[in-house]
Amino acid sequence: MKKRILIVDDEKNIRTTLKMCLSGEEYETETAADGEEGLKKAEENKYDLIFLDIKMPGMNGMEVLEELRKKGNKTSIVIMTAYGTIENAVRAMKLHAVDFIPKPFTPGEIREAAKKVFERENLEENKLRTFEDYIEFAKLSIISNNFEKAEEILKQAVGKDPSSPVTHNLLGVISEYKGDVQQAQKYYRAALALDPTYEPAESNIRRTVEFDYSTAGIKLD
Repeated sequence: MKKRILIVDDEKNIRTTLKMCLSGEEYETETAADGEEGLKKAEENKYDLIFLDIKMPGMNGMEVLEELRKKGNKTSIVIMTAYGTIENAVRAMKLHAVDFIPKPFTPGEIREAAKKVFERENLEENKLRTFEDYIEFAKLSIISNNFEKAEEILKQAVGKDPSSPVTHNLLGVISEYKGDVQQAQKYYRAALALDPTYEPAESNIRRTVEFDYSTAGIKLD
């Protein structure tokens, strides 16, 4: 059975592009031109994934996400925006968005985002085999705010590949969600010690050093 995907964006060319990227043998797609239409469709139909733009006239994407979660809708949601900020990303993830994609993006990035969502959903803890399996399961646990499970899985992942910076970077993300920025920075630096070119850790350490949490009103726990 095909996976059903809803695309919510006020720009017609974005809706058309995403529909073309995702339509085919694997996915069945529908579109909505604004937040109100997207919310109505999401409430009345069963979707496996929603691509949701943040900045739309009327009801914006974050309001749609909040409303769906309030009503117990657990559909996987990928946030899209050309106005990416740390505050929006954290807010979206706290509402259990599964990914946050900045515009502009390529068709390949959209297809890969959808593929990763469904691959993570199919993972089962007792069937984890490769380092990549452990990492994807840890990411799924982080998205679900199950930080204890994520930390447990990441410690096992270290045993699979002690030289990878990915595990330390994700442990830093967990610490940041918990509000322990200093510990997060230690993990990010550990990741960079293993691979000085690892961009996610470099970006995270730079952001946490430069970003003033006290003035942003963000709580990570």
